[in-house]
Amino acid sequence: MSGKWRWTVGFGVFGAVLAFLFQVSRNTIGTTLIRSVYAFLAFAVLATVVRIALSVLLRPAAPPSMMLPKEDSGRAIDLTTPDDGELTDMLKEQWTEGKERPVSGFQPLNPQRLVSLEQPNAEDVVKAVRRMTDE
Repeated sequence: MSGKWRWTVGFGVFGAVLAFLFQVSRNTIGTTLIRSVYAFLAFAVLATVVRIALSVLLRPAAPPSMMLPKEDSGRAIDLTTPDDGELTDMLKEQWTEGKERPVSGFQPLNPQRLVSLEQPNAEDVVKAVRRMTDE
């Protein structure tokens, strides 16, 4: 406690001296002294506010025993995944239903393929190249 008031008064004196030095050449001595007192009070209040804010921010954390919850919730992590058999069955049913009745207007592609690579027919190669460039 004894060091706290020293910092407050010291910071206030610093503000008063600073205000005095800036005002002594422009104002009368009475006005300069009154403004120095105001600067002392303002800097002392500012030092007190900063000291209180720092004491709140830099307060040591509570011991771990005080911070632990009374119940056991949150101490263990459940890493198992639920059985998704029901979801898998639904997807399988949907897949088999789609096979039995195809979507209207859908036809799989049946592209023409080259039969042999040793001696390809020139017309087949040209058709294949044209088809690939159109895509």
